[in-house]
Amino acid sequence: MNYHGFLSSFPRTYVGRGPADRPDVCLTFDDGPGDATPVLLETLRQLEVKATFFCLGDAARRHPDQIHAIVADGHDLGSHGLSHLDLRQLSSDAFGHGQVIPSIRVIEDIAGQSVRLFRPPYGEISAPQVQWLEDAGYTLVGWSIDPQDWADPMATGHVERVVGEVLRHVHPGAIVLLHDGDDDDVDRRSISDVVEGLVSPLRKKGFHFIGVEDMLERRIPAP
Repeated sequence: MNYHGFLSSFPRTYVGRGPADRPDVCLTFDDGPGDATPVLLETLRQLEVKATFFCLGDAARRHPDQIHAIVADGHDLGSHGLSHLDLRQLSSDAFGHGQVIPSIRVIEDIAGQSVRLFRPPYGEISAPQVQWLEDAGYTLVGWSIDPQDWADPMATGHVERVVGEVLRHVHPGAIVLLHDGDDDDVDRRSISDVVEGLVSPLRKKGFHFIGVEDMLERRIPAP
């Protein structure tokens, strides 16, 4: 999302990476919960990895049990909107009151906890919409590594390609964009294999896995 130049004007609201002096990595998962989420959660549990899930409101309604599981396992929750739409053409009011607030209320009602993180579908957002998030007290979360795990996840060599992309570009404070949501008839359960392929090499490099909320607490406050 850093390709939106105007985001630099919102240092209090937008986070695209964490502090460069800490060996932290955030694994983030968009578009869920979906059929891939239960296996992913089990993998994260076994590896003792904390992650952040940006959930669609509509998907949360379909899979409330998975929202409960995400919370029970100690992961962070954020909103990805109600449905996976490009929101840029919406007015700030339609964006906030038609997508952000309704989706967050759905997730909060199921999770039983407040949600302050938002990531727009496709990473697309306008400056007035970011201003709305700032005024409303939400945090806009981008990413610094996009291995495009959404592309053809059932293809031979997919897991190795995605893992390789992350390992090549990893850096202190990395926020990694991954996906666990349903997409037509695409089987995304290979995301668990991606996580398994990442954790050991990154730990050997000295990285620690944290949630976005923890990363925000470690940022130097904007002046």
